[in-house]
Amino acid sequence: MFLTAFSHLASVVVEEAKVDGDGVALVARTVTREAACPGCGAASGRVHGVYRRRLADLAVAGRKVVIDLLVRRFLCPTSACGHRTFVEQVDGLTERFARRTPPLRRTLEKIALALAGRPAARLAGHLSVPTSANSLLRLMRRLPDKQAGAAPRVLGVDDFALKKGHVYGTIILDMETGERVDVLPDRTAETLTAWLRTHPGAEIVCRDRASAYAEAVRTACPDAVQVADRFHLWKNLCEAVEKCVATHRSCLAEPAETTPLEVTAMREPEAADRGLLEPAEGLRVIQRHERHTAVHALYDKGIQIQVIAETLGLDRKTVRRYAHAATPDDASLATGPSQLRPDPFLLSLSAPALERGLHGLGTAARGDRRARLPRQQADRPPSPARDTGQRQTRTRQAQRTDRPEGHLADHRTPRQDQRVQRAQAQTTPRPVPRAGGRHRLRARLRPDDDRAPSQDLDKWLSDAERTGLKPLRSLARGLRQDFEAVTAGLTLEWSSGKVEGNVNRVKRIKRDGYGRAGFDLLRRQILLAD
Repeated sequence: MFLTAFSHLASVVVEEAKVDGDGVALVARTVTREAACPGCGAASGRVHGVYRRRLADLAVAGRKVVIDLLVRRFLCPTSACGHRTFVEQVDGLTERFARRTPPLRRTLEKIALALAGRPAARLAGHLSVPTSANSLLRLMRRLPDKQAGAAPRVLGVDDFALKKGHVYGTIILDMETGERVDVLPDRTAETLTAWLRTHPGAEIVCRDRASAYAEAVRTACPDAVQVADRFHLWKNLCEAVEKCVATHRSCLAEPAETTPLEVTAMREPEAADRGLLEPAEGLRVIQRHERHTAVHALYDKGIQIQVIAETLGLDRKTVRRYAHAATPDDASLATGPSQLRPDPFLLSLSAPALERGLHGLGTAARGDRRARLPRQQADRPPSPARDTGQRQTRTRQAQRTDRPEGHLADHRTPRQDQRVQRAQAQTTPRPVPRAGGRHRLRARLRPDDDRAPSQDLDKWLSDAERTGLKPLRSLARGLRQDFEAVTAGLTLEWSSGKVEGNVNRVKRIKRDGYGRAGFDLLRRQILLAD
């Protein structure tokens, strides 16, 4: 049983086992009579001396294990050898200058690759093999670097952020096996071109619609088929349609009556008791107008964006968006997805829901509620910011009818159909121009076997260009420049799904590193971790 648990001690003699508190100490000695010199390889049996080595080993039953090993130092028989003396090494148990056994070293390397420095150090402490974060980082740096051979037949390439908005890297994948092939320190066309020339053999390259990667593939391997990912095509389409709808938001008519969402989106919880109902969107509009005025008051004087951001306490990107917007409404076009979703709790605070909640308070309470709410709404003074906020809300509701929710135009849910009908009912006789057969292209992005040929895509691009909408014309122009890759993305089975999954994995690795790890450690974690 002992030899089974400590198989790496089979070549030494264990003389004693001591248990002291939470640790176990094994006293052992070697039994070899001669050893080979690491310099010249000559065998020697002349013993120069002995000394003890203390080696940390894998924990047993939650206890730390230390091996107190007596080893011999031999004299080298070769006079020309640079080693006058050398210490014997036990296979599977000792290594030169090491204070850990090989099993423990390999275990710590796996933990470090999976969790980086500090998280790995905490886990190692729980496993009764305590070590420091710096020691784990040194273990990773001593690992042999992974060298890529020939490029895989189907290659996937995508970028990931090392410092978002400033520094990016590139990850390369074998799309057939999912193996991570290499990681590049930037996302420029020159770096990828040099890599493809050094590692020839790629026949199909899956990528997003980045022009740098397209140029690199055309330069280094012009015969390779480029595949533009369908997800990025769909994302570009949604962004273009969203800009079109936002540009023509004035086409949405004023509603006949206030919707439950606008009635119940109050400025503060106690506003209902005081009869002061304020749409939440109106507050955003007021803040947007104030920020736009404050930013332009400084930007028009020639003050730099970074100085304005520090003065107003805003992010540089926010200041840049307001500075480049002619009106406050133009600054709202870059709204993120999280701001386009209504609060799910506000949807439950509709007028019927409030009436059901007041049902138990008696007829007087219900009558008072029915008599008070319309009067409050009628007596409320008009507010330009509030009206603008209501128009923004209707615009975003119209935009959500075009957002990707996992359903095609002919597979919408009843709730989505209601949104479309409500948006159409609020449209004035001057409607928003149709998005060039958006649903036709939407249907072609489905992962079916029967996909649209290139001539159908060309017809859709022509229809989009004739709409006169600038975002759609820009989208069509970009698709024509990348026409072959877009067609391949709609007709071939390959996509960038595996690459995107690895990009998400890289984000988790970066968070574990706490910003301490350099590119060399990040590259090893990406390529070597399971």
